[in-house]
Amino acid sequence: MNHLIHSLGFSFKQLSLFPTKAVKAWIEKGTIKYIRTNTGRNRLNLNGAYNPNNQDVIIREDYTINAQSTIKLFKQIETQYHNANSIYAFSDNAKYYKCKLITEYLKTSRIKLIFLPPYSPNLNLIERLWKFMRKEVINTTYYPEFQSFKTAIRNFYENIDKYKKELKQFIGNKFQLIDVNIKTTLA
Repeated sequence: MNHLIHSLGFSFKQLSLFPTKAVKAWIEKGTIKYIRTNTGRNRLNLNGAYNPNNQDVIIREDYTINAQSTIKLFKQIETQYHNANSIYAFSDNAKYYKCKLITEYLKTSRIKLIFLPPYSPNLNLIERLWKFMRKEVINTTYYPEFQSFKTAIRNFYENIDKYKKELKQFIGNKFQLIDVNIKTTLA
């Protein structure tokens, strides 16, 4: 599987919530620090793909993440990689990846989905990209209006090249391989 990872992209959705998320802060002991926040009713739905070879990032903003928006993402990926015979994409096990609309589309698509094991976001490289984006843009930052929040996230992805060195280290693409044929005994 590791040989596939070096030539494949990952795709997944991201729901970016509007309220501030307190992650860390230097606060003098005994003092109270208030963090401004928002309602949290607004969401920014992002769907994207990350290529670990060249760190290409494709991001779509959609009203909702479903089969239709995922097909739009797939078409965008196929357009960007028009010379590729096959495009392998790792994904989680979201229901819409397995629905009839997606499976029918994939029959004639160059995209081949490889499903990651359940509850394994650590294996999905784009999850690491989302985490990096949250660290750089969302965490401990107050945005007075939803529009400024959206603009900050858009600016991050429009200027992703300035983070390439950090992203390469943060995301990585080396995984520890475990031999599933090893028999273990419990002591």
